[in-house]
Amino acid sequence: MIILTLMSLVVLAFVFAVFFLIFKFIWLLCKKNTNKGPLIGAGICTLGCTVLLAFALYMGYRAVISPFEGIIANVKANPAPVYGERTYTDDKYPIALTVYDGMDFSKWITLGNIQLKAGIDTNAFKKDAAGKNPDDVFFSLLLRQADATGDPLEKVREELATAQANRKIEIADSAFTEINGLPAYQANGEAYSDRGKLNFWLTAVQAQPHTIYYVGALTLQNTPEIAEKAQSMTHSFKLVPAAN
Repeated sequence: MIILTLMSLVVLAFVFAVFFLIFKFIWLLCKKNTNKGPLIGAGICTLGCTVLLAFALYMGYRAVISPFEGIIANVKANPAPVYGERTYTDDKYPIALTVYDGMDFSKWITLGNIQLKAGIDTNAFKKDAAGKNPDDVFFSLLLRQADATGDPLEKVREELATAQANRKIEIADSAFTEINGLPAYQANGEAYSDRGKLNFWLTAVQAQPHTIYYVGALTLQNTPEIAEKAQSMTHSFKLVPAAN
């Protein structure tokens, strides 16, 4: 924190010096050999830049944190771990999933033509009866694409095959299937990054001709219990009657 504060002061001093030189040059052009005006001008401009930067940082913070405020509030309101199976019903689209333990989702986040929800087992932030946190963290993703063209499920298969050819993932199992009466494609395996390996389960469901939902689960471990929960969740997608 001290280093960050010192760096901020150095940046402010640099900005002030730049504005002072600009105003000093203008004063000299106006044949005024005084520092009072440039000092005042530089101070006002530096203050204005500081306020604008602070506002931009605040808005950026709000944009990132806002979708997760519900998860944060739920963790604070329910500090004890949650266990068991339940049905998660979306608050915007007529879809539902089977989720386990403390799984909770953010609000929808729009990124271009994709909408997504990030999910996490909130038990990761809680201690069990023995005072310990879980050894693994269960992440999930729910994506919605409303402008899919061609054969979207075949495109998913091709993209995963390309990722495997580039050694970004290793697919253990994949197949076209049907989930609750909807055409789907599922795959599971391992994904690789600079920070290590992740186990993944992914199901793409064609809810409408041009609307595709992706349900994904990510974990560090791949125990039979975790695999069963992940596969059950990613295969549980279903459409539900829209709320009136």
